[in-house]
This record gives sequence, C-alpha cells and structure tokens, in this order.
Amino acid sequence: MRNLLKQGLKRLVERDDRRARGPHQAVVIAVAAQKGGVGKTTTTVNLGAALAALGKRVLVIDLDAQGHVERSLSSQVKPGGGRLSSILEADPSGDVLDAATRTTIAGLDITPADARLRESENLLTTRMGKEFILRDALAVTRTWYDVILLDCPPNLGNLTLNALVAADRVLVPCDPTPLAMQGVEALIDTCAAISERLNPAIDVLGVVVTRFDGRNQTLNDQIIGEMTEAWGDALFPARIGINTSLARAQAEGADIFTFAPKSRGAKDYAELAQQVAARLGWAAAA
Repeated sequence: MRNLLKQGLKRLVERDDRRARGPHQAVVIAVAAQKGGVGKTTTTVNLGAALAALGKRVLVIDLDAQGHVERSLSSQVKPGGGRLSSILEADPSGDVLDAATRTTIAGLDITPADARLRESENLLTTRMGKEFILRDALAVTRTWYDVILLDCPPNLGNLTLNALVAADRVLVPCDPTPLAMQGVEALIDTCAAISERLNPAIDVLGVVVTRFDGRNQTLNDQIIGEMTEAWGDALFPARIGINTSLARAQAEGADIFTFAPKSRGAKDYAELAQQVAARLGWAAAA
C-alpha cells in the first residue's frame, strides 16, 4: 500500500518537473467585488495594461464565465490559449500557464473567455481540497510573471473562494454607493476568515473608488468621508471617474491607453497603477 502511495507522489513530482520554471515570482492580486456594476473588469484590464506599461510582466486570469476580460480586449488578443476550466477540473490539475495567450499590449497576457467556468463552479464542490485548486495550478505560472490579476465573479462562490485562497493581496473596486460599501465590508470579513483558516498570507491591497462623478460634490464628500472613516489608509487616493472613453474603449475591445491615451480614464488608471506599485514596494512607482 505504501508503495502505491509513493508511486502516486512520484508521478506528481515528475509532472511538476516537466514544466519549465521562469525567473519571476508573481504577486497574485484578486480583484473582487460582491456587487456587480462597479467596474471590476474595467479596473482589472486597465490596471493590467498600466502595470505592463511600467515594465511588469502581467497575466490577467478571467474567472468569470461571462468572459468580459477577452471581450474588453477583443481587438488586441492574439490567437492561442486554452480553457481554464479544463485545468481547474483536471485531476491532478494542470497549470494555468497552459491556458494563457498573448495580447498586442507588450507584457500583458490573459486567459481567454471560457463559458464552461459555470460548470466548474459546481464541479469544484466535488474535488478534494477544492479551495486550493487554483493556488496549486499557479505554481509554475507565478514564475513567469511579476503580477497576476484574478478577475473574480461578482459572488462568493467556489471560483472566488479559490481566487482568495490563491491571492497574496485583494483589490476591491467600490462605487460611491451605500450598497457597494456594504459589499466591501462583507468581502473584507470573508478575507479575514480566509486568512484565519485557509490563506494566512492574504492581505487587502486597498479599496479603489470607481464610477466617481465629480459633479455631485456634496454627495461625494459625504460618501468619501464615510469610506475614509471605514477603511482609512486602505482607500486608494486615486479615483476612477465616470468617463465615456472607458465605455467606448471596452466596446472597441481595447485598453484605455491604446484607445484614448490622453483621456481622463487613462490618467486615472495610470495614477492607480503608480499607487499599486508603491504599495507593493516596486521601484517603478518612483
């Protein structure tokens, strides 16, 4: 019996040894929000492009079956990649690197849209150690990138749980509304529970205000004041304003820096990228 166990362990080790490892050790950032419509994917995609512009090797992993990451960059995605769901459902699992594909943005790769992730959400429930599947499937991938952004589904299902267990940091987009703020509080409580039980390394990178309307100064002051009181220094100084160029860029399938490099949206996300880099201790923030 012990010999059978040893043979099984040997196969697992040999599987990992066949994969070439790179010279990097990525920080994994889960971009998560319990409330939809707060610009989560827009933030993930454009932050990824901005960090790539700072010279970082970036992978954006789309964990949402709606596939909005690839749609947001449809004019810039090169052919290739595989189905992330196949990797997550494999036993033993493969590595996410097998699903990644290049974009025309220097330094930015993504995983393609995968509608089967809907089924993966349920199938993961039957897997032993289901919370750790994505973490384990990133073992080699992490060595080929500086940062990996996980675009999470807008719920706390198995895929989001996997993202939070795999992540080093959590970035939370939040529009200036009471419902979005409640969602942030619930997500932070979830991260605290995961830190205690499943991933002691996880920490909140910060909360970023999205869909900010500078025209309503009175309401803005009230909501931003409440956010500052609730989250203090965790609230990023950068504000992602409502900007038609962001919506038009997404419709054209391009990042904001390619579509409208001088727009307010491009300025906002460039500023956010600098602040993220500073919090991660990267020299690029200087």
